[in-house]
Amino acid sequence: MRYVVIVSYRVFPQHRENFFNLVRSEADALVQNELGTLHVTNMMDQIDLNKFLNLKIFESKEAYEEHKNGTILKAFLQEADEMILEGPIVIFEGVHMYSCDDYTLEQKSGEDMSAYFRR
Repeated sequence: MRYVVIVSYRVFPQHRENFFNLVRSEADALVQNELGTLHVTNMMDQIDLNKFLNLKIFESKEAYEEHKNGTILKAFLQEADEMILEGPIVIFEGVHMYSCDDYTLEQKSGEDMSAYFRR
């Protein structure tokens, strides 16, 4: 069963753009190199522009455990350390029940998209 983790960060204002670029490159590296990482979404709060949310969907809880001990996350945290005022704070960790995107992708394409999520 897919496993979801949402993490929040608050960064120093002068590091906001650098942090954005860093989370973006971490997301690309994760989905390309960690087969158990199925999806990464990064968000910036519009009320507090220094607050970021990071949503990751994993193939399983075991894949999440591998991610937590992986080199990509460790390198990200090391590089981000001087930018972060608060965090990382895990605000949600649990099983993925349903996603409208899964249904929509399959319905629009007419294809079985399940292979995409099992990479």
